[in-house]
Amino acid sequence: MMPIYIGSPNHDSSLTEFFQTCETCQRDRELPNIHKRVLDATTMDKESEINNVAEKLQKLKVNNPTEHESRLQDTDGRFFEIFGSLLKQKSEIAITELDTYLQSSADAHQYGNLAAGLLYECEEEESKPITCFALEKEVDTHELNDCKENFVEVAVGMNIEDLYEEILFIICNNLKCKTDDVDFIDLLEFVQDVFNVSTTIHDELLKSAVRKESPKLRLNVEIVKAENLMPKDANGFSDPFVTLYLESNGSHRYNSSVKYTTLNPVWEEHFSLPITDDLKEEALIVEIWDFDAAETVKEKVNKLFGVKGVKGLSKLMKEIAQTASTGKHDNELIGRASISLKSVPTGGITVWYNLEKGSKTKSRGSVLVTMTISAEKNKRVAIQEHRRLLNLLLMHELDSSKVAEYWWNGKFNRNAELIRAQHAAQSGLTNFECAVSQWSVYSKIHENHQLSFTLFNNILDIIITVLKNLPNESEDIKTFWEGAKRILPSCFSIIRKIRARNVSDKHIVSMVCEVLDISSKIKSMGHPAYNLFPKSMYGFMSSVDQIPNDIDKVLVESINAGAKEWLEYIFQWSKPNCKSNPTDEENLQFLIKLIQMVRSDLQRAMEYFDKLFYHKVGVHFSSVLYKLYDKYLYDICKSIIEDVCSHIKRLDILEDITEYTDIDTESLTMGTTLFELYLVLKRFSTLGRSLCTNDELSMNNFYCWFMPGVTHWLDISFVKALNRIEKAIELDQLQPVDDSVKYTSSAVDTLAIFYQINIFWQQLDWPDLEGSYTFIAKIVHDVCRCCIFYSKRMPRYVEAQSLTTNVFMVSEEWCFAINNIDYIKQSLPTFMKELLIDELIQKIGELRTSLDADRCATTIKSLVDNALDTQKSQILEIIEIVARRMAPSIKRLLAEGAEVVHEDSNSMEKLMMYMESSLKMLYGILNELNFSRVLDAIWTELAVMMHDLIKVNIDLHILNGRNLISMDPNGSCDSFVKVQLFPTSRFPNVKTYKTAVQHKTRFPLYDELFLITLSEEQPFKQNSLILFSIKDKNLFGITSQHIAECCITFADLMATENEQIHMELLQPQYLESETIHALECRQGDKQAREFLKKLKSKLKPSI
Repeated sequence: MMPIYIGSPNHDSSLTEFFQTCETCQRDRELPNIHKRVLDATTMDKESEINNVAEKLQKLKVNNPTEHESRLQDTDGRFFEIFGSLLKQKSEIAITELDTYLQSSADAHQYGNLAAGLLYECEEEESKPITCFALEKEVDTHELNDCKENFVEVAVGMNIEDLYEEILFIICNNLKCKTDDVDFIDLLEFVQDVFNVSTTIHDELLKSAVRKESPKLRLNVEIVKAENLMPKDANGFSDPFVTLYLESNGSHRYNSSVKYTTLNPVWEEHFSLPITDDLKEEALIVEIWDFDAAETVKEKVNKLFGVKGVKGLSKLMKEIAQTASTGKHDNELIGRASISLKSVPTGGITVWYNLEKGSKTKSRGSVLVTMTISAEKNKRVAIQEHRRLLNLLLMHELDSSKVAEYWWNGKFNRNAELIRAQHAAQSGLTNFECAVSQWSVYSKIHENHQLSFTLFNNILDIIITVLKNLPNESEDIKTFWEGAKRILPSCFSIIRKIRARNVSDKHIVSMVCEVLDISSKIKSMGHPAYNLFPKSMYGFMSSVDQIPNDIDKVLVESINAGAKEWLEYIFQWSKPNCKSNPTDEENLQFLIKLIQMVRSDLQRAMEYFDKLFYHKVGVHFSSVLYKLYDKYLYDICKSIIEDVCSHIKRLDILEDITEYTDIDTESLTMGTTLFELYLVLKRFSTLGRSLCTNDELSMNNFYCWFMPGVTHWLDISFVKALNRIEKAIELDQLQPVDDSVKYTSSAVDTLAIFYQINIFWQQLDWPDLEGSYTFIAKIVHDVCRCCIFYSKRMPRYVEAQSLTTNVFMVSEEWCFAINNIDYIKQSLPTFMKELLIDELIQKIGELRTSLDADRCATTIKSLVDNALDTQKSQILEIIEIVARRMAPSIKRLLAEGAEVVHEDSNSMEKLMMYMESSLKMLYGILNELNFSRVLDAIWTELAVMMHDLIKVNIDLHILNGRNLISMDPNGSCDSFVKVQLFPTSRFPNVKTYKTAVQHKTRFPLYDELFLITLSEEQPFKQNSLILFSIKDKNLFGITSQHIAECCITFADLMATENEQIHMELLQPQYLESETIHALECRQGDKQAREFLKKLKSKLKPSI
């Protein structure tokens, strides 16, 4: 397996590689020919590529590391930064950046890179060119001509010349009054070209059309409503009704219904008036009257309480007077409007007209009128002719304009539109009937040359409301479903190929919106009585034999089919580029790339299409996609990840490790790549939980596959942390990181490691509670061991940096070592809080029992407490080292001062200067607690030194002896006194004192002074004594004989201080005692034998 060095010193290359994964157009792969030409035409230039990568690198950029940080991070290839802050930055960008993979910065009319466009051919025929719905292409003229001939042959039941003559007749009898802007010759040439009729036949048919009788015309009027009418009744309202008639035939009037007590009536009533005179000179008169019902005087008087204002009262009085006198009740004119028919266009008009009355200028209200002019003709024939005409006009339009597929939106050229409108008007076709004809004709043409979906959407807006009120057996209903059957396949094709165009193209979103609108409107008509989805046109369905007659289900199948086709393509394109046996690294990179592309597709769906699908057809587009992707990725990821994790070699790390352990580079690389895959899957799973809240998803438990991998990574991070800490100490200049703090770089670097580990834990966000506790316990354990490791390594480093001198001087380095360890010690509990351990323990208590939670909390607490105690011990140990190093200098100066205490000396001054400089250094750098600890340690050392220096001096003055035993033949002796302190074990450092020998006398005068120096405690030990032995020195001075002895205890000595003491000399007697007998029996005891020998030598010699 090839090792991949993640986070090597050349770390920028790894980030570039990451974005090269996103910008997949950078790779020069072998692609199918069907896609290659698209890439060749749209490959980004090199400068644009570099700028794109640089821009994204800038997004990932954190604070530039200093030289010190670079040297430290290069130790392990920025291991913690890659898994901490840098990977977090990449993760955040991956979450927020929607413009990845599927969306490029290409122009709206060009295809982007391969990953953004992902153009592919979903049809089985490899030779068929890509027919992407958003791609403009030239129209095949031969194809259109063949199509035109087929339509003419099939659709036109009557002779083509008959239809042509009918159109010529319509042109000759143009209903539009203003004909000055119509070029009659140009119109005839155009229709001749449309029908492809020879000039001879054209001339004959034109003469025949001219000879025909002009059509009988009718004016179709709809009185819609009126507003702001003038009040005519006493109550401030009117009871309006409409009277309308043609100016040339005033006797033939038409009246509407009466709308009582209103000034804003709504009628919506239709009238058809025959036109007998010249259309150009005719006018429509619309009058609005106030209806006055036949009422008696009494009935009118009863209206008195409903009078409004003085005018109303005056008007009521006039009505009462008129009724009382004449009995008449005439209607009163509110206003009228005169409308010239020459202003009515062929397609009709809807206009507001102001009401007038004579020369009065006061506003009298306005009326809304709709008018069309039509000829009397058989409707069935007219509709059939209109459809045939639409066929020919549209085929000619497509042929002449070379319009691309999906672009023609129903707008004919000027001549074609004039002919269509004239035929509809002279045939008396309503808007609904015209729209149904268009739906039928355009849907047929759409099967061979796709038209704009906006066109069909507009047609549906016209016909759908009327169709819902028609019986299912209606011919129009049948026509509607036949057209829907022809249009829906192209709609679902758009849904399937929704990825075939970048969302940067403004047309894609609008086109999908139109498709969904069409589907929604067709769905609103209910289920058809016959099969709407034939098998031959829906081969992509998962169950072709049982296609549901349900638009929603087919829509979902179309979404899934398009996603499956896209997945198959990107799977083949993204898989490791090797013939067989890809490495684990290649497999993992393949999964990362695949999931990122899938997630980008989901992001694209949520951003641009989710609202459309939901609001238009009630389908959760992203949810449908995610369920498909969930099953697909589960099958692929599970096997690969478990296989990769089975290859991971666990690291053997001792519990008491203190040195960095080198590990296999391949294992390290696999660990990092695996973790990146975990984050990608975590984001994917989180997205799924938000999209499919009530569904059981396959990827919910994806984290279980990563247990060995995460454990492996934690082992690596621990070893790397130890190595990083050791390097941080090595690079530490033992100077504060800035003026505001009193700790050095190694402490900051160590805590930075912990911070990166915490970022890792936050990114890990392990879903399983038990697994989460297992990992967090390991993190806590490893962090605590790192703290202990630092606290033990730091004093070694400082000691190695210290200069060896005779006089130990307290340096800043020792103070910083104490501060560093203390800083990490104080930061450890805060770090534990940032790990959110308390929240985890609380969740354990809620899920399990409080006993389990307490047990877990105790385990964590014991780990932290042990680390804190160890660090505290290390601080105290350093403080003791400093105190012990200071002790020799202090002791030497104290000793010098003690020896010359009665003489002039500067030793004590030197001592005070030494202590002042040392304590000043300590006080200036250490915190209050540690300074107190140092003082305690120094005072402890001082106590020992003072104890050693403070002595008890015994001045022993031996004066003389009297009546000593004669030891020489001449009756005298040569005596001296030997002074010893007993027991000897209590006075190991006290020597034996002797007087000078006094020759030949039994009354010697010794007169010698001895200074015995003892410690403070020695004189006060119980049963301690001074033994005075008198001995006789022989002639040659080789041996001496025991004369006598005496002793005195220290207690007696101090009780008679400064007094002469007379002591009787004694000589031991050999007594029979059990003690002596026992000692004599111990033949193998050398000490016993020597004791008995000395005892016998002291015995009084026999006479």
